[in-house]
Amino acid sequence: MTDMLRFPAQDRAFAPFASLPPLATPMPDTPNTSPNTSPNISRKPSFIALRWRELISRIKVHRAQQRLKRSAAELACEHLVSQTNPALRGMPGYRRRLLPVAEKILAHGDALLGAVPGPSLLDTTAWSTDPLVNAFFADVQRLRQVVSGRAVQRWLGDHPGFDGDLYGLLVAMPEERQQLGMELLGDKVRRDVKQTILAFKEAEILAVADSMDALHAALRQPMADFLVSIGLGRIAAREERIAELEEALAMLRTKQRALLRPRVGNTRLAQGGGSLPAGDVERLEADIEETQGDLADARRGFANIRDYLASIITELDHPERELYLETMDLWVDRMNVVRDRRCEGAREIRLVRARRSDRPGRVAQYVRFPCSLVLDVDARLADIERQIGG
Repeated sequence: MTDMLRFPAQDRAFAPFASLPPLATPMPDTPNTSPNTSPNISRKPSFIALRWRELISRIKVHRAQQRLKRSAAELACEHLVSQTNPALRGMPGYRRRLLPVAEKILAHGDALLGAVPGPSLLDTTAWSTDPLVNAFFADVQRLRQVVSGRAVQRWLGDHPGFDGDLYGLLVAMPEERQQLGMELLGDKVRRDVKQTILAFKEAEILAVADSMDALHAALRQPMADFLVSIGLGRIAAREERIAELEEALAMLRTKQRALLRPRVGNTRLAQGGGSLPAGDVERLEADIEETQGDLADARRGFANIRDYLASIITELDHPERELYLETMDLWVDRMNVVRDRRCEGAREIRLVRARRSDRPGRVAQYVRFPCSLVLDVDARLADIERQIGG
């Protein structure tokens, strides 16, 4: 019997292992190796090392993302300056002041694009089974016309030979039409019942790509441009107002110079030897003074390039107020008649509609459709001519 291993008193914690039986085959002697010629033993990295590597990787990814965001914001900033007034580039520090605004616009645009639902499949089967697709298009031929629009034709022209599925942003203006129809109440048919029909007009696909990621990338700058255009529209309206007031003031002063002559008694001599009552002169002077005051108010903030930049920042600093999305939940039947949710046969559809501060916009929906559904240019034109011709 093999002698039991004996441990000193300080190693009593290892005593339980002393009773283990010996190996059937003795282990070979480990060769003597120098420190420089240690055996190649692979060791798994420790938990702390793994966590450290993960942290370093996350920091690198975060910094790369920040650089991309910064680059995109700088590009959007320069694009904004080109849209407004290129003379802003001559002002020191213009980019530093505009960068926060550009970042807000890009972030809000990304949030809007991320909130659009879909993609919904568009094909003949979906038109028959999906209430949302059925509501968008009156028939299958109308569906094919919409997916064969300019944006799709342009993309396919740039990508010859593509035969997969396409992804696009579908927009349409909803409208509710009133009509008289029939309804079945119990076992009786009622005629001339007022009904509300859900329909869509101005349907089109704004952009198209071969994946959702590519579609988002293609829509990012146009969305930012649209948000900028809303604020710039107000600036353009102010500039037009300034031009109108300047023209009106010039006409009043021309009239004043042409009509007024030295005073004779209670009248002023007018051109041609006539006379202009003093009351008319006072009214003319009052009109000039009022127009000058209106012009001064309109020019406030436009006095110089620095004030002009401040006005741009003020107009564009809150893109979330310019455009937002609202959700509409409706229940319709197979004929797109708006019904109560408790009505038998009513199917729910959820629409996401863009809305500006002054008016509602169009419904937006991401869609996916096969290339086989797209009509070629000649077939699309022939179909349009056939419909116009009756």
